[in-house]
Amino acid sequence: MALGIHRSFGRAFVLIALGLVGGPGCDAGGDRPGPAAEEPSEPLTHGQILAVVSTLDQGEIKNAETARLRSTDMAVRAYAQRIGAEHQEAETRIQMLQAMLRVTQEESELQASVRRDVVRTEVMLNEVPADRFDVTYLDAQIAMHQRTLTLFDAQLIPNAESLELQTFLRDTRAVLQKHLAHARLLRARLPAAPGGGV
Repeated sequence: MALGIHRSFGRAFVLIALGLVGGPGCDAGGDRPGPAAEEPSEPLTHGQILAVVSTLDQGEIKNAETARLRSTDMAVRAYAQRIGAEHQEAETRIQMLQAMLRVTQEESELQASVRRDVVRTEVMLNEVPADRFDVTYLDAQIAMHQRTLTLFDAQLIPNAESLELQTFLRDTRAVLQKHLAHARLLRARLPAAPGGGV
């Protein structure tokens, strides 16, 4: 069932919180969809799809600001600035799409699950010791983007019926893939996390 997506998305953040997600070599499969992608898609309206993406955007914007303030690495701060700016652009596009499609954002079980994971990550990034922040932030970025790409492929894109929404989601997915690749490059420069990767 679609709950497999929710549980799988949440597990990524639990692993981060335990300090198990980590080194440069984690998940050699790139953005290849994991088992969750094989789950049937939960029916979602256009308003629900936009609400899920907006929840992800807002979490990324907050985390980018935290990284800008807490990171001690210039490259990580530059990455965070880019992440924040591009997710803010996505939010602007969402507002335009809502007007074009005449829809409003709607809550869903999927959005609630994503919101819980976003909040958990925000708390973790605010509480992690300063000397572990950069590693933790990049590990969170890698895990989140891997799971979000699967979410787009398994849930959001298949439920988008309008051409405009499909185009937005595919454009956003391409940006997310670039964010993931950049995070991996930066992570490779930093020490392995305690306990090793998964």
